[in-house]
Amino acid sequence: MSDITNEDLQDSPNDWLNSSLLFARTLSLILEPGHGIVVDVKGGMDLGEGVEKVIVFNRDEQIVIEAFDRDIKEGTPMKVV
Repeated sequence: MSDITNEDLQDSPNDWLNSSLLFARTLSLILEPGHGIVVDVKGGMDLGEGVEKVIVFNRDEQIVIEAFDRDIKEGTPMKVV
């Protein structure tokens, strides 16, 4: 058996897609329907002009991300109607 190092790994677009889908599925199991969490937009993320916060929530077991313009601290859980 050979050792695998980080240099041996190369992520493909399919790897990124699968990781995103698994992460979204995980969130749908963690967040109850109609519940979400406020997240700050940081780093190199560009979700449109003026978008500084989003709310990530579970709608019918699907994860939805929407711009959020209220002044609420990141990490705050919210009920989404």
